[in-house]
Amino acid sequence: MQTDRLLISSDFAVSAALERRGGPDLAQAATIFGPLLLNTGLPPATLQSILVDNPRRFLAFVPPG
Repeated sequence: MQTDRLLISSDFAVSAALERRGGPDLAQAATIFGPLLLNTGLPPATLQSILVDNPRRFLAFVPPG
């Protein structure tokens, strides 16, 4: 499985998702979806790559030239 270009994001559909209202807030991709992926058998190293390594590499992008 190629996961080196996979990024996961989240969006808010309801105000109940806000942390001040008891929701997961901006961390819901990691705190809600991450454990679901692990429970389906995704190796922890792959999840680390998807949630940490890939975003770090994407945000540090320097155009070639």
